[in-house]
Amino acid sequence: MYGNLSNQQAASELVEEKKPKGREISRVRRINGSGREESTVKEPLDLIRLSLDERIYVKLRSDRELRGKLHAYDQHLNMILGDVEEIITTVEIDDETYEEIVRTTRRTVPFLFVRGDGVILVSPPLRTA
Repeated sequence: MYGNLSNQQAASELVEEKKPKGREISRVRRINGSGREESTVKEPLDLIRLSLDERIYVKLRSDRELRGKLHAYDQHLNMILGDVEEIITTVEIDDETYEEIVRTTRRTVPFLFVRGDGVILVSPPLRTA
């Protein structure tokens, strides 16, 4: 029934959760025999699994940063984020003074699909004082 899973994994149950409000997004979590959700880290993507339904910080190529709630992800780091703040930083050089001019643009997006090949870093959100 469970294919190539070990006995311990086969004894675990798969539980599907659905969020009732707005768009329905489901995820699967593994419940061990005692009824507790497994939170062990055995491979790098497990760290991201522990951040499901939590706010995260994502650094992307092209000087883009995202802060939002992680709803779903896959092995390529494609992600669906909700309540997202996107920050785009551009640096220009003044032709006369050769000084760097740093500009920051912010926007808020209710839901965002992030393609994984642009992801540099994923972490809990940075705390600002």
